[in-house]
Amino acid sequence: MAEPHRVELLEVLTQIARDVGADGGATLYLDEGDGVLEQVASTVPATQPPERRDWLGRFRSRPTEAAGNSLVLSVPDSNGGVLVLERRSAEEFSHHDRAVARMHARRLVDQVAVAAGQLRSSVWARQLEAVQRVAARLTRLTSLDELGAAICAETRRIIDCDEAHVVVFGAGGRQRTVAVSGAPVAADGRPQPLPCLELGGDEREGSGASLAAALREARPLLRGDLRDLDASRPGEWSLLLAPLHFEGQAYGAICLLRRGAGRFSDSHQRILHIIADQAAVAVANTRLLAGRDQLVEGLGVLLEISQAAGEASSERHLGARLAYRLREATGVDACVIWRREETSTVLRSLGRSGCEGPDLLADSADLPARRAVLTDGRPRLVNTDSPDDAGPEADALAALGGRTLLLMPLQAGGPPFGLVELISFASRSYGEAEMSYIQTMTSLASTGLERARLLEQLRLAADVDPLTGVHNNRYLRTRLRQEVARAARNRAQLTVLLLDLDNFKPVNDAYGHAEGDRLLARIAATIKAHVRAADIVARYGGDEFVVVMPDTAADRARVVARRVVRGITSERHAMADGTETRVGVSAGLAVYPTEGRTAAALLAAADAQMYSAKRAGRGGLAGLGAGTAGKQADAQSGRAAAG
Repeated sequence: MAEPHRVELLEVLTQIARDVGADGGATLYLDEGDGVLEQVASTVPATQPPERRDWLGRFRSRPTEAAGNSLVLSVPDSNGGVLVLERRSAEEFSHHDRAVARMHARRLVDQVAVAAGQLRSSVWARQLEAVQRVAARLTRLTSLDELGAAICAETRRIIDCDEAHVVVFGAGGRQRTVAVSGAPVAADGRPQPLPCLELGGDEREGSGASLAAALREARPLLRGDLRDLDASRPGEWSLLLAPLHFEGQAYGAICLLRRGAGRFSDSHQRILHIIADQAAVAVANTRLLAGRDQLVEGLGVLLEISQAAGEASSERHLGARLAYRLREATGVDACVIWRREETSTVLRSLGRSGCEGPDLLADSADLPARRAVLTDGRPRLVNTDSPDDAGPEADALAALGGRTLLLMPLQAGGPPFGLVELISFASRSYGEAEMSYIQTMTSLASTGLERARLLEQLRLAADVDPLTGVHNNRYLRTRLRQEVARAARNRAQLTVLLLDLDNFKPVNDAYGHAEGDRLLARIAATIKAHVRAADIVARYGGDEFVVVMPDTAADRARVVARRVVRGITSERHAMADGTETRVGVSAGLAVYPTEGRTAAALLAAADAQMYSAKRAGRGGLAGLGAGTAGKQADAQSGRAAAG
């Protein structure tokens, strides 16, 4: 969690503890997304790492004769916040204490929303990093038994569960449990698989029937209300099943069990689907290695593609690498990788090889073969020599000098999200073994592209303030340190503008925090509209914003700063009750290296200049040697706007 926000939380917790006489301390817990609460802030001095467990068990297990008393309150929002207040004495909390504590808990809502976003973003990042490690390990295994054991072990490290089972399908669709972890042990010392996962499944009515049906049909299943799975598994259970889909074929499934009702969530299901996609590819690779010695060289290419997917820094970077490797591995003349834009029929190129140039756009609504691939997920072959393939795609292929076009779907645990074009200038056919090999590569490419996209979204979420849409404090400090280092290396100037909205608290008091939040977002948009594309806009905290202007001298920075101040103070904001309001702003400027040679020094100098503007009468701009007349003019402009 960002340090300024943690300090703010600790200040509120300290006040709560003081007001209700909680001399044992105040602690805030948040649900990190899997039902386990994690300590995010506490007034109790840290003597060990923060707790991450079922905190209710902590109080249930407290000895009855133990001294002290506790008060547990939920924070009234949707983020699962829990506030724990403790006294060293056995004196119970009075009704007045409880009322005061509840009042303070309502004050924590905004801070909890920010902390929850940061915590869950961190949890997702950790989980996806773990999935990458799973993929790297699975690609090195060559037998189904080793693979199943690795899938069980790695899945249980990522998703909290009591049991993990891996089932594979054999000839005739028969199923076999190849690995079990955490299950009850039979008399012979081996773990007991679920009867409904064994050969033929369990067709009896009850809890096992739905699992057997889902396994037989190779479809996902999330159940939190199962009872008495078998004699060794009595009571309530939660179950999560993800099929191993690869090349449009079901290879098996991963099944997780956890004691108790409702213990798995949608986030668990998403993570398990990603793991299952990796496991399905690994199962396919294992079978290829066992039965197709002639594809050893091809499997080396698959491994390279898988490694490229794990190392890619962005989806576009990965797309370019995959296009090159697919073209080389298949011997075609050109390769294009497309992604369909969400909620539209537009296709955008992610990478190309053999047909260089700017990014391409296409509309699948006008291209029947591509539209069919994106609809049913089946490959299509277009040949200019065939009268059956006449149409816009055959015409475009002929115009390029091509003769054969193979369209392969890109999909990872869902409907196709894009496709791969393999273009040959000579007429060409593809045999069954070659098609299987190409499908293996495109499946690996699909999983890698989806993982790269998820990681990009997570990086964006970690760097952006969710309320205003501009960068957050963490990103600001990182980038400012980088820009200071770059300015020092290039002997360039760098300017920091700090903006603090004047009298913004009355806006929240008069119109409510929801209206105040919308107003902050509009002001952030105003700031972005009045700075340059190369400038960095970030929310510094509360109603403060910072603009970092790289390679900007003092005179030019002051022009930009005045433009921003005028943009904020001149704008009228329509409120929900039909009235209008205007917001004043005080601003301070600091330039590298004159006012500071470090990020912290520049922020402190800009902050001091901003307070100088406030002391001059709220509003306006200070810094970079501004004259008194200029400051007074700025202050008058700000006061007029605030009024």
